Amino acid sequence: MENKSVSMCIRVSQEELQRLKQAARLEKYSSYSEFVRRTALLEADNVIKNNDSENVKENR
Repeated sequence: MENKSVSMCIRVSQEELQRLKQAARLEKYSSYSEFVRRTALLEADNVIKNNDSENVKENR
């Protein structure tokens, strides 16, 4: 399976962008887009795990 990269675009306000940049600096990420990507992936993993756990509970 070939691993392809795709681009995503999100709209944020100037204030939100500044907050993302500040958080990326504080966490020592190379860029705020890397911070957004990794943070979104962590949150996605949490959502998937929680959904999987609830499905297991429902099927008991």
